[in-house]
This record gives sequence, C-alpha cells and structure tokens, in this order.
Amino acid sequence: MMNAITPVVTEDSIALGLPIDVSIENVVKAFDDTPALHGVSLDVKAGELVALLGPSGSGKTTLLRILAGLDAPTSGRVLFDGSDALGLPVQDRNIGFVFQHYALFRHMTVFDNIAFGLTVRPRASRPPKAEIRKRVLHLLDLVQLGGLEKRYPAQLSGGQRQRVALARALAIEPRVLLLDEPFGALDAQVRKDLRRWLREIHDRTGHTTFFVTHDQEEALELADRVVVMSKGRIEQVGTADEIYDQPASPFVFSFIGESSLLPVTLVDGQIQLDGRPVGLAAPQGQSGTATLGFRPHDIAIVQDGGPAISGQIIAERRHGARRRLELHVGAEAHRAEIDVPADQGRQIGSQVAFRPNHWRIFPA
Repeated sequence: MMNAITPVVTEDSIALGLPIDVSIENVVKAFDDTPALHGVSLDVKAGELVALLGPSGSGKTTLLRILAGLDAPTSGRVLFDGSDALGLPVQDRNIGFVFQHYALFRHMTVFDNIAFGLTVRPRASRPPKAEIRKRVLHLLDLVQLGGLEKRYPAQLSGGQRQRVALARALAIEPRVLLLDEPFGALDAQVRKDLRRWLREIHDRTGHTTFFVTHDQEEALELADRVVVMSKGRIEQVGTADEIYDQPASPFVFSFIGESSLLPVTLVDGQIQLDGRPVGLAAPQGQSGTATLGFRPHDIAIVQDGGPAISGQIIAERRHGARRRLELHVGAEAHRAEIDVPADQGRQIGSQVAFRPNHWRIFPA
C-alpha cells in the first residue's frame, strides 16, 4: 500500500485522460422500499486508488454503479472535478469499468476486445486505425500480454483474461476507473500476483480509481485509502494503518483483521468482566458499559493468578506458526480467540488466563 500519488504522465503512459477529483455528496439509494445507501459522502482526490471494502449488502457495488451511471441515486450529488456528473449519460462520463467476470467478447480476439471502445466511437471522435493499433499494442505490453493479440479469450487463463479486461477499460483513456471485485473469480495465488501488478499499473497511469472488494487483505495492500462500508453507510475512511490501528467502531475492528470482542464494564479506572477486574486500565474519564476489543495474536498468558481474563478452551487448531485457542469467556460464555506458541497445546475443557497487550475500548 502506498500513499496517494501525483500521476506521472509521460510519452510511455496511456493516462492521456487526466485524473479528476470525485465528490460524492449525501447520496441516498433505495430499491422500492429497501434502502441501499444512507446519505453517503466521500471526497476522492485525482490519482487516488480508493478501496470500497465491506461485506455483501454493504452498498459498495451500488455506489460504484451510481458513479458509472448504471444506476441513479434517489437523492444526492456526484461531482467530477466540481461539475455535476449525474446529468451525464453513461457514454459521456468517460468511465472505465472492470467487472468480476471479465465480460470479454468471446468471438473477438484480444486485440479487438481492447480496441472495441475506440472502434465504436462516432466517426468524429474515433482515432485513426494506426493510432488504435499503436494504443492497443502499448496496452498489451503494459499488462504484460505482448504477443497475445491474436488469441481469443478461451485461449487465455483467468488471470490473463482479467488483464485484457483492464486493458480494454484503459484504452478509452478514462477519467475514472471502476473495478468491481475484479479478482473475485480467481484463485488465491493469482489474486495476490494480480493485485501487486495492479498497484504497479496504477502508479504508472495515475487514474482516479475505485476498487470494490470484500477482501480486507486486498484493500489494505492495494489502496491509498480504504472506505469501510456496512449496511449502506460509511463506517470509516482512512489509510491502511489508520483503519487497522485506530478502528472507529466495533464493526471496523472486527472486520479488519482477526479480533475478539467482549462486553465489559468500566469502573474506577479499571476494566471489569462479570464484576471482576481483568488487569487492564480503563480510558481516563470513561465509565459504564463498553466493548473490549483485542487481537488473538497480541496477548500474554497469565500464570501467576493475578487479575486476567479467564476462559474455557472449547476448540484448538493449528494457525500458521501459532496455535489458535477458541474460548468461552465469562458467565455468559462469550466467544473469544487467542494464539499461543504451536508447541503449547492445551486440553479441551481446561482453563486459560490471559491479558491483551494492546486493546481498544468502544463505549456503549
């Protein structure tokens, strides 16, 4: 993950359509009586790569379709460089769109797929054939598919087909690039390779880019900023470090990274569980009910009988270089998970006491 960049546009760059600022202002979208977006607002700077991250039904694809002009909002505004974009038809927004399932024309060669958006332009705005050919071959080199222009989609791997789809989107010199789960249909290793490659492509071309994903690792690795969405609302916007280290809500904490959440009470500067101190200090000036959040890997086992969180082990499994223990904690058997060294297995049903090294408190 890198910070927002100023796009480097050179003779070798295909970013001839300069990137633009995008402002989303209080956008509401309802399908019949079902709300999909609740007053979403977001400002994206020219050249940023922004990830829209959230579970299914969070509204991220709906927002992307509104930007593309495929759906209209119930209310609100979308501005491209300060000008109203909602009044523009799809063909005039100059949007590059890449879908999860490629959407390539099976009867066309790779060359013709990439060139399609240029060849169907009205004659007055259509580039000469020589320029189209030059641009397509340049894009093939950019997406590392040089020499494959005569193949058909069926002769390519899934990863190669998605590269063709991206090249086709870039061919029209879009002002904004929209990517809707572009790697969702690919296996894990290909996804990892392609997202690293996509970040390199973005740094070379500098498009203002919206990237929809439900994969937190993908969002944190790729994006300049991450927009975490839930139930049609934006929960938090920030860099990968801000989202992971300073989550704004229990939802963000639990959705980004592995985590456990426990209901606690803040009394006299201490965090209590079931009325007993657990050896953690409450935030200054806070009292009452709250939620304690911690990461499974960031805990210390307590063996001296001091104040701690105690739980009964109900399951254990190997988790990479560590061993993951699943616990029932407290009188109401709240679920929590902690990691211990792989060679320190514990018996199911036994008790374990621990304290988080770092934690977050979310007041009720």
